[in-house]
Amino acid sequence: MPDWESLLEPIKIGSLSAKNRVEAAPTLPCLANTDGSVSTELVDYYAAKARGGAGIVTVGESAVDADYAITHGGQLIIDHERKIPGLSRLAETIKRYGALASLELCHGGRQTMPNLIGDRPPIGPSPGSSKLHELLLGRKIETQEMTSEMIGQVIQNFASAAFRLKQAGFDMCLVHGGHGWLLGQFLSPLTNLRTDEYGGSLENRSRFPRQVLEAIREKCGPEFGIELRFSGEELVPGGLQADEAMQFARLVEDCVDCFQVSCGMMGEPGTIPYVHPAFFLPRGRNVHLAARLKQSVSKPVTALGAIMDFDQAEAIVAGGEADMVAMARPLMADPALPSKSIHGRKDQVIPCIRCNECLARVAHFIPVRCAVNPLTGMETEYRLVPPATRKKKVVVVGGGPGGMEAALIAASRGHSVVLFERDEKLGGNLWVASQPPFKDDMKLFLSYLERQMDASSVDVRLGAEADASLVSGEVPDELVLAVGAEPLRPGIPGLDAAGVLWAGDVFAGAVIAGKTVVVAGGGGVGCETALYLSHQGKKVVVVEMLDEPALDYNFANRSLLLELLASHNVDIRTGCKLEAVKTGRVVVSGPGGKESEIVTDAVVHSLGMAPRTAIVDQLKGLALDVHVIGDCRSPRLIIDAVHEGFHAAIEM
Repeated sequence: MPDWESLLEPIKIGSLSAKNRVEAAPTLPCLANTDGSVSTELVDYYAAKARGGAGIVTVGESAVDADYAITHGGQLIIDHERKIPGLSRLAETIKRYGALASLELCHGGRQTMPNLIGDRPPIGPSPGSSKLHELLLGRKIETQEMTSEMIGQVIQNFASAAFRLKQAGFDMCLVHGGHGWLLGQFLSPLTNLRTDEYGGSLENRSRFPRQVLEAIREKCGPEFGIELRFSGEELVPGGLQADEAMQFARLVEDCVDCFQVSCGMMGEPGTIPYVHPAFFLPRGRNVHLAARLKQSVSKPVTALGAIMDFDQAEAIVAGGEADMVAMARPLMADPALPSKSIHGRKDQVIPCIRCNECLARVAHFIPVRCAVNPLTGMETEYRLVPPATRKKKVVVVGGGPGGMEAALIAASRGHSVVLFERDEKLGGNLWVASQPPFKDDMKLFLSYLERQMDASSVDVRLGAEADASLVSGEVPDELVLAVGAEPLRPGIPGLDAAGVLWAGDVFAGAVIAGKTVVVAGGGGVGCETALYLSHQGKKVVVVEMLDEPALDYNFANRSLLLELLASHNVDIRTGCKLEAVKTGRVVVSGPGGKESEIVTDAVVHSLGMAPRTAIVDQLKGLALDVHVIGDCRSPRLIIDAVHEGFHAAIEM
């Protein structure tokens, strides 16, 4: 396979050998049993990654004890020998497909919440709390400084947890020393304010992480692999910087078999979109840290951070930037990405759109789901998409993501499917939403859907505005209505004037005259529109009625969007209502109803979407079984449209 020569070369990790250089990076699916033991759902989730061809499959973020380490509901807790049978089943399943079985050992330290640990205050190297977890909990969190006895106990908890993994048949573990978890808290000058032998100098701050690694090695022996993840930079003032991070790696290199280098700290919300690079950021955002680390150590180095496909992964390894790559979200979108790529089917890989809905869910302890792959986290329920027990005539009205998903799944199950789309192209509002340059990942997903439609048996009829006569003429057994939504146009004077544009028109290429633009509506779409226009050199003012902008954005991406808007000098005026649009200006009212004017060359509105209920009402009586999905049910996110399309078709 010359296309992937470097990526498919086996690699030695201590005494182990991985069949290729792709690691299924640790992801936390919140699928464990309530007691922190292995569930069937968890086994099946990781089995999909192993079956998909990764050389190492790493089980995500597992607590080393139940006293202070827990960070999430639905998390594995490696705290007792009674967990070994389930862990053994998990390791055995991963290894069945030729992958090395690994598991990420973690301690939350200050980055946990009291309600997860019996309402005790979390522990850390020094007092000081996690901003993110205070936001999630809704109140201040006090952190107790660890005593020397606590430090010794946690060291032993890490070693005991690792030994349980070895007993269960795992080949290796990944020790999480980054992202602001406990080991990283000791390492960081921002969170470690101690004056004893664990604080102050880099050598002292490295002492606790090193003792953890030494204890694991002593307990588990040289044949058990140890991978260390750490943050190459924490991206916050006063936090760990790259120079010290690389020195730290050299200080502990003799204790580990390989390194994995990331960035940021989860306790600081502004760094999260860099830890899990959102679609605004370039692919491979953190690979430079791996390249730098590779110049500092002799052990294998793994790069991670928005490494999205095999082409990119091969270039990283072949170019010497890293010895391995770890892929998280791409293998959630399609666990078979490695296998499909290796066997010449990379055009069939479901592309991740980096929306971070997966991350937003597990932050609230909700089992993982993927916006573009409804099977993710549902592997137990849908081991195989079942064939239809009776072939039916299925009519789908609307060729957006929900309509296409419904049509594809229905056709794959053996139904006869006709899809009507009123436009001359597929995509619906997905086509509009994918047009900004920072939505290239979404463009790839749309292209994937189009390829799947071309290869399917679905009878696609473009430029066909479906009415009652057209639909009833097909005599459908099942009818899927996925007709989407249209821009909401409240009765604001002047909003219907010829020169006032909808945000979707801007994304579709409408030319904005002049230098200044007012964007009415500061939700996610309005803010994306403002960012897009600012890239064109426009001076943009966003008018938003609520007290904060982009509240419909998930937390994982929102901070970055606001950061980018600020860096482009977008003027966001919250608590401000659009009252009227006039020639060359708009009238707005602020707190107390006081009116003022904003001079502008152009006005763009993004005031929400309204479901196309009229066409739904016209068509919904034309079959016995009718499914109303996506935005015509209620305007929401792409994950809702895709999942509703899938579930409509899977039940036919």
